[in-house]
Amino acid sequence: METFNYEYTPNMERYVSRLTKEWKEHKKIIVACDFDDTLSPWKFDDFNFQEVMKLLKEAKQLGAYIVIFTACKPERFAYIEKYCEDNLGFKIDGINENVIDLPYGNHAKIYYNILLDDRTGLMEAMTILHTAMWRVKTDGHNGGNMFDV
Repeated sequence: METFNYEYTPNMERYVSRLTKEWKEHKKIIVACDFDDTLSPWKFDDFNFQEVMKLLKEAKQLGAYIVIFTACKPERFAYIEKYCEDNLGFKIDGINENVIDLPYGNHAKIYYNILLDDRTGLMEAMTILHTAMWRVKTDGHNGGNMFDV
C-alpha cells in the first residue's frame, strides 16, 4: 500500500499562495476530485484512498465545495454520491457541474480552484491543498477567525 508524505517544494509556492489567497478572499474554494483511482479503486488497489478522503473532509470543514469531476457515465452518479456520503461522511456538492453561478457563464468546463486526479499530479495537488488549508487555519487575526485578513 502506497503511503503519502506531504513534500512541499519551493516551486509549489505560487500555487499554494494563489489557493490561499482565493480561499481567504471568497471564504470558500471549489475542490474538484476525480472518482476512479482517486477516491475509489478502479485499476489500482495499492493506493491509500483514505488520505484523499481525509483531505477532502478537512477541506469541507473549512467551507470548501467538493465536486466530483469524472468521465463516468451518468448512470453511475447515484453510486458515486452514495459512496462519497458513506466514505466521506457528507454529501458532495455536485458531479460534473458548476456549483456556483460564474460571472462568465456555466459552459462545458466546470470551474474549480484545485483538481485532485490520479492522472494530473495527485500527490502535488494534495500537498498544495494541504499547505493552503494549514495557512488558512493558522493565518487568522482577531481571535483566530481564519478568514480575517
